[in-house]
Amino acid sequence: MKPIPKVLAALACGAAVATCAPALADTYPARPIRLIVAYGPGSGADIMARILSDKLAERLKTGVVVENREGAGGQIGTLAAAKSPADGYTVLLAPTTLTVSPHMQNPPQYDAIRDFAPIARVAVLPMAVVTAPNAPNAPYRSMKELVDYARANPGKLSYATSGKGSPSHLEMELLRKRYGLDVRDVPYKNVGQAMTDTISGQVSFYFPTFPSALPHITSGRVRGLANGAVKRSEQAPSLPTISEELGLPNYEASVWYGLVAPAGVPPDVIGKLSAEVLAILESPQVRQQIAKTGAEVSPMDTQKFSAFIASENAKWGGLVKELGLKDQ
Repeated sequence: MKPIPKVLAALACGAAVATCAPALADTYPARPIRLIVAYGPGSGADIMARILSDKLAERLKTGVVVENREGAGGQIGTLAAAKSPADGYTVLLAPTTLTVSPHMQNPPQYDAIRDFAPIARVAVLPMAVVTAPNAPNAPYRSMKELVDYARANPGKLSYATSGKGSPSHLEMELLRKRYGLDVRDVPYKNVGQAMTDTISGQVSFYFPTFPSALPHITSGRVRGLANGAVKRSEQAPSLPTISEELGLPNYEASVWYGLVAPAGVPPDVIGKLSAEVLAILESPQVRQQIAKTGAEVSPMDTQKFSAFIASENAKWGGLVKELGLKDQ
């Protein structure tokens, strides 16, 4: 009898394992899961992670421990997640910056596509455009009027940002490109400083997140020009969307949140985590909790989220390169 070739033996063994052994997801999780947040306690990402962790722990019948690894603009926690074992016991609550930061680094510390396995998108945090209510350099009362004024007065307007490469900077740069606007960006260290100078009229306008702008819009300290969400907010129904104002169907300016794992986590484990997250997001209670943060539940399964991350990576990477924002 001839000996069985090694390759055929290996294939037979593999087939037996695939047929007889239980899928890894059947025994997962067997111990607590670490949910890394690359920002500090109380941040939007942290609040989102804690809403999810409680429900995941209930459904998976294991501990889900939120670990804040803040610092370096989110790099410390993101790198910690990327370098963790690909076993499904470490996941990262990732915001938009996942697909922006590597393009600004020289050299990049990670690759958003190569180093991570998308699980599911969770929510989006809309942005808004605001200006001082009676600033002399702001003779416009709507987003359309702002664009028209900027076109007619090149170089006259300035806008605050929460730092180079922040959503408030990049989203406005996309609109600047689309309409050929000559407006000057003024970077600030944080949202508070940027909002203060917007209120005083030191800068012409600002593009912060909607929740951070809403108290100032409600109090009258700033004039809301437009909401970056797909539809009007129930919290400010009179504020039109940018899509309405500028006639841009499906336009959305928002920060997103999603769960990713280190690359190499078995697909059945990713699938189980994704299914549990999407089920959690169907809960009216969870939707209400997320709505209270100012965010909107906007789920995507693994396949759609993977395509979305690839699209975001290409979009922001191209813009960062065009603007010359990479660290020297």
